[in-house]
Amino acid sequence: MLDAGLILLREGLEAVLVLAALAAFIGRAAPERGAALGWGAAGGLGASIVVAILYAIFLGGEHDDRVEAATCLLAAALMLWTGGWLARHADPRAWSEALKQRTGRALESRRVALAVAAIGFLAVFREGAETVLFLAALGAEQQPLPVLAGAAVAAAVLAGFWVVIRRGTRRLPLRPLFLGTSLFLLVMAARFTAAAVQEMQEQAFIGFTPIDLPAALLAIGLPDNAEALVAFLLVLCLAPVAFLPRRRPAPGPAAAE
Repeated sequence: MLDAGLILLREGLEAVLVLAALAAFIGRAAPERGAALGWGAAGGLGASIVVAILYAIFLGGEHDDRVEAATCLLAAALMLWTGGWLARHADPRAWSEALKQRTGRALESRRVALAVAAIGFLAVFREGAETVLFLAALGAEQQPLPVLAGAAVAAAVLAGFWVVIRRGTRRLPLRPLFLGTSLFLLVMAARFTAAAVQEMQEQAFIGFTPIDLPAALLAIGLPDNAEALVAFLLVLCLAPVAFLPRRRPAPGPAAAE
């Protein structure tokens, strides 16, 4: 029971944090787009189960690190794009009614909805198939009922995290919510990139150079090897480019009139 609960908590907490941060932003800025995030997460769960079955049939129950690496990199790219979009739409000088209306119109863009849905999908799918395999293996080794009970307790704890985050962000002003979500997505993009490097290291595609970091830094998620740490820091250093405001064409004579 304890093993099943810890596995689900470990693999699910990061996904819940990403989904809750996006849901907080969507719920305040464009509630009608909340369905896109929900459908994306549900699709990620369904895909995780399907892929876990395929792993069991064709790979003897072993997950494929290459699939996880590709998923991490795609998720990181989407998080950078979405985080940059949010930062560009949080005017540092003022948050006027006109800005709210402009942002509302931008949120109706199809690509924003697709990006949010894709992040929801990938946040769940990233470790979903592996989690299903772990739980299935535990169910085969132990009695199924304790495994299901442990998974249910972990799911309840994750749901509690979701409720706390959603309620805590409900009254935040929109501008801090936009900026906070964008910074969170930036950090998560760096983490996912480092995770992709670690997945490729497991396949010996990339070297592994261990480094001795303080336990406190490891506890907050910094990688324990030089290659993954460089990838993590590189994303943090280059990501602000995505946050720079885009140049708008100067209005022509007709527009000026």
